Amino acid sequence: MNCQIKVGDIVKTTIHTVAFGGDGIGRIDNMVVFVPFTVDGDVVDVEIKKIRKNYLRGEIKSISSPSPERTDPKCPYYSRCGGCQYQHISYEHQLRIKERQVMESFERIGKIVSPPMKAIIPSPRTFNYRGKAEYHLKLSDPGQPHTGFMDTGGGKLVDIERCEIVDESINHTYHQFRKDLISGNNTFQGDRRTFWSETGGNGKYETENDLIEFKSVWRTVKGKSLRVPCEGFFQANISLVDILVEYVINMSDLTYSDVAVDCYCGSGLFSLFLSPHVRQIYGIEIDHEAVRCARVNFQNYNVTNTQVFEGRVEEIFKKEYIKEKSMDVVLLDPPRIGCTKEVLDRIIEMEATRVIYVSCNPATQARDIRYLNDRGFSLLELQPIDMFPQTKHIEVIASLARASGSNSLRPLHNVSF
Repeated sequence: MNCQIKVGDIVKTTIHTVAFGGDGIGRIDNMVVFVPFTVDGDVVDVEIKKIRKNYLRGEIKSISSPSPERTDPKCPYYSRCGGCQYQHISYEHQLRIKERQVMESFERIGKIVSPPMKAIIPSPRTFNYRGKAEYHLKLSDPGQPHTGFMDTGGGKLVDIERCEIVDESINHTYHQFRKDLISGNNTFQGDRRTFWSETGGNGKYETENDLIEFKSVWRTVKGKSLRVPCEGFFQANISLVDILVEYVINMSDLTYSDVAVDCYCGSGLFSLFLSPHVRQIYGIEIDHEAVRCARVNFQNYNVTNTQVFEGRVEEIFKKEYIKEKSMDVVLLDPPRIGCTKEVLDRIIEMEATRVIYVSCNPATQARDIRYLNDRGFSLLELQPIDMFPQTKHIEVIASLARASGSNSLRPLHNVSF
């Protein structure tokens, strides 16, 4: 490292790529420098903010020559609010960046040469696509409440009037909520408030007497209405959920004699649509309210070949009522941190011949698939879907098949979890 570089220096650099996570990458005196809100082709003057042993972190001071892929952000809060990272990049180039990032994750972390990746599926909506938004509130001063999202550093609240990536029905609801807070007509207490879109479902909270005793919302997928806990998880992009479900069904390659287990099943989204294609499907979900919603959803559509167990996947896999069952297909849709080694080991021990792995984090997904790949499973297909336009996030569906006679737990590559 050039010992002359110090924090506060302003240095010119050319951005040559965008890293997984959203930062542009340049080089200064043979040191990599990460610069948020840049894109390959930008020539920028960068103020050095951090100096580490192997890299630098900087901040744009000025753009000497903008990349042809650069565009004007739609949101006035962009680069302050932490919700979006790619609004300054043309949507077509966002897709190319995400394709490359998925490919590189599976080559570098997954140790898979030439991963079998399909072209990314773009979002029909590039803005106003989110069906749910959680707003942060700071209500210590009744006369001046602050509402919005956390900043790029995650430590400060950015007060906003509207968001460009949420469905307009959420903006309308939020606008009235914010107006009532400011006028004193709303005495809501708390530090967060969640709103759901009316597009793609009924965003009004409802209860169903004895069946559902907590607030829930309707979501409509492929013509079916599902109940979801108002504070629960559901796929974010209302314009792509149908397509996501369709790809999961097709890539599962199910037969009517199959038995499947849907890990991290939430309110039963995938189980509901997989159930007509299998003999039996078992769901596993830790969230109590999501389990109750899933059971109501199955009851509403007279699904009789689906059963949901409540608890951690690791713990349910140990239970005799699961261990004694023969599984043909395992569906995984874990949180961003991915699966634990314990879950993956149990999958390897099962007689399952196929795994479908849905993830919004290709880095942990590649890590987990590398572990399965080393122990008898082969990666057949990767299908990226841009569920999160304007952001660094991307959804990927992976399908794997077990090589005949392979169920070894032999230690191969040392994979860190």
